[in-house]
Amino acid sequence: MYVTINDVIKIDSFKGVEVIAGETGLARRVSNVFFMEVPDIFAYIDEHGLLLTTLYPVADKPEEIHALIPKLAEMNIAGIAVKPGRYVAEIPASMIEQANKYGIPLMKLPDDANLSILSNQILTKLLDVRTSVLEFRNKMHQQLLDLLLEGADLNRFVHSIAKLIDAPVLLLNTELECIASSINTEQKEIKVLHQSNHLEHYSRKTNNLTVQINDHAYEKNDIFIQSIYAGESEFGYLVILLEKETNITENLIVAVEQASFLVAFLFQTEQSLLQKERNHLNSFVRDIFNDQYTSQTEVMEKAKVFKWKLSFPLVILSIKTNIKESEKKLSIYYRMLDSGLIERMISEILDIPIQNCKLTYYNDSLICFISFTSEKRLKENLQQLGETIISRFGKNSHLGISISDTVDSISQIREHYSNSTLVYNIYKESLEHESFVHFYEDIGLFRLFHYIEDSSILEKFVTEKLGSVIEYDERKDANLLETLRYYIKNNTNLQKTADDMFVHYNTMRYRMNKLKELGIDVKSGFELTDISVAYQLYHYLKTQKK
Repeated sequence: MYVTINDVIKIDSFKGVEVIAGETGLARRVSNVFFMEVPDIFAYIDEHGLLLTTLYPVADKPEEIHALIPKLAEMNIAGIAVKPGRYVAEIPASMIEQANKYGIPLMKLPDDANLSILSNQILTKLLDVRTSVLEFRNKMHQQLLDLLLEGADLNRFVHSIAKLIDAPVLLLNTELECIASSINTEQKEIKVLHQSNHLEHYSRKTNNLTVQINDHAYEKNDIFIQSIYAGESEFGYLVILLEKETNITENLIVAVEQASFLVAFLFQTEQSLLQKERNHLNSFVRDIFNDQYTSQTEVMEKAKVFKWKLSFPLVILSIKTNIKESEKKLSIYYRMLDSGLIERMISEILDIPIQNCKLTYYNDSLICFISFTSEKRLKENLQQLGETIISRFGKNSHLGISISDTVDSISQIREHYSNSTLVYNIYKESLEHESFVHFYEDIGLFRLFHYIEDSSILEKFVTEKLGSVIEYDERKDANLLETLRYYIKNNTNLQKTADDMFVHYNTMRYRMNKLKELGIDVKSGFELTDISVAYQLYHYLKTQKK
């Protein structure tokens, strides 16, 4: 709680005081009292100060009287109490007009008012309130600390805070998702709405957050928000829902600030435990990929330690970002991991229990294992899943999502993970311009190339079919190989190829003649098939070298 002008005028010695203007500001906070003994009073007063004055320093200076209230308004003064009579006969009309304009309470003190007594009684009131706040702070701190020592989780903590301040409390993560609430969510639906996905420029006075509880909406003045920080790390927000016309008291501010410190500690503790679990999970996945397990049953049993219902068949979904900077890249991955959204998306779109999937950071990417129960519309659902992930997390960077074929046993996991990596390598150049979702089953001949261990055989075939073109492009800085790709892509339609490459038709004819001179016979169907395979093989070998 804190002292307002309304509280001050209820003090015994203020009973004869008349509020003659600025009644709209009676709820203004008072934190100190000042006397006006010099004309340049502005250097000696602070925000929320109550100014007591006879106007003696400016009594014969109309221009300074006229400038007094506007300047005090800029300093967010609480109010002004003037004792007329000795130096000014009446409080100037301009001051009354300005006080109403700025909503600053202007009080007229009676002739027998003693400024020293008034000041002492206000200061005594402020001291009593401050003592009360300190006592409340200590009580609040002790109760919350006891909860912490008892090992209370976030949910119990939030319920306790709500009980102490007698108001509903929500705990949001940095994605503005409600992760704990004092409200019974089985009976009431909670929706948190905001114009962005973060409150990074949040101000208690101008927040744009709306909380919908069933049909009731809490907006702006009905909400008090406290950020939860530990060092420079932000963990989320405590959101207090206030009833209409409820003032934000100093006790409320103290309570929520105290709670935020301890909630930050709980967050840090949970994050530390979560990171340890992730490290163990990462080691487990690495052992699977390195064929350290021969027993499928053993792997499935060990997965249960991580609340993972590993079963077959499954698919492996790999997520990579185009961000190069390591710190930024990790931040994106861990934001996706911490949100828990991807697992919920999988559960909803594929209609499977959330325990049937497990997301982990591995080898500079996110890897997700998805054990499915039905193959009906599986590819369609996985495509939708990939697009949903991109829609939710691909706003600040492009995401490449590659999906393996079905894995039927533990012995196939390593191979299928490698296949999903191949999909990414094939399409990663396009990731600079756009996000993508691609399946291993759709990469055509690349699937065959992947199983040929002797790359020299592949390189020899490329040289036989395209060596002269590759050498010419390197020597002349030309793009005949690219021309050949577009020509094959457009089913040997020369005009369409010219249009796609934004060149004149005659230019395209010249390029085709040059290809013919280099031994490329595009008129032979069988030869064109070999050339098409050689081009794809050339592209495949490039992806393997990067």
